[in-house]
Formats: sequence, C-alpha cells, structure tokens
Amino acid sequence: MTEQCRYDGMESLGTQVAANVRAEMARQRKRQADLGEVLGLTQGAVSKRMSGTVALDVDELGKIATFLGVDVATLIGAAA
Repeated sequence: MTEQCRYDGMESLGTQVAANVRAEMARQRKRQADLGEVLGLTQGAVSKRMSGTVALDVDELGKIATFLGVDVATLIGAAA
C-alpha cells in the first residue's frame, strides 16, 4: 500500500512513522544502507520509505524495530 491517508490536513500516519524511524536512526547513528541490508532493499528503496514516498509495511516496521532495538510502539509513537 503506497497511498497515504490524510487526516484533517495533518501529516499522514505513514509520513510521521517514517519521521520517527529517521529520528531513531539518527540518534543511534545508523545508516540507511545498513537498514537496507536488514530489509533486503537497496539504499534507494529505503530512502523512499524514509521520505514517506513509499509506505512502510508492518513486516518492515517489525524488522526496523528489531534493528534499532526498540518496540514498534516507539516507532509509531504519537502518530497513532
């Protein structure tokens, strides 16, 4: 699912989750290329997910949480 929903002009849930993932990766100094290896994606494909151009799916979100050593809820955060 690549289409993003908008809620009353607010940022989409997918875009906010991607921002949370980017922030956690920055805190931990993790690279998109390393995440790509975990997800089986190129750095370019990871970049599209991190920008919100392509939505993260739940399986990817679970793998990202494991990679970062955090709960999925942490990545979803206040976005939900």
